[in-house]
Amino acid sequence: MSSLRIMDSDPGKARRTAAAVQRALEASSEVVVGNVSESPNHRDGGLRVFMEVLLLEATAAPGNDDQEVTVERADRSQPRTSRRALPRGRRALGS
Repeated sequence: MSSLRIMDSDPGKARRTAAAVQRALEASSEVVVGNVSESPNHRDGGLRVFMEVLLLEATAAPGNDDQEVTVERADRSQPRTSRRALPRGRRALGS
C-alpha cells in the first residue's frame, strides 16, 4: 500500500487540502483510501496528514463474473432433439 503525506504550516489549510485529495481519490474506481491520520508538525506548528492508498488491480467489471450467455443460431432450422444416454458399458478394465 502506498501512502501520501500532505504538509502545511497552516493546520486548517492542510486539513482542507487533505479532505479535497481524499474526496478525489474516493471518487476514483482505481484506488481505495485507507487509514487517514494527522500528526502535528513540531517545527512550525503546522500539520501533516498521512493517507494510505491502495491501487486496485484490473479485474472483471463488478457483477460480471457469473453471467450466463445463450447464443441462438439462425442457420439451424430445427432444434436439436435430445437423445437417450447410451447404456453403461460392460467391458472389463484393461481389455
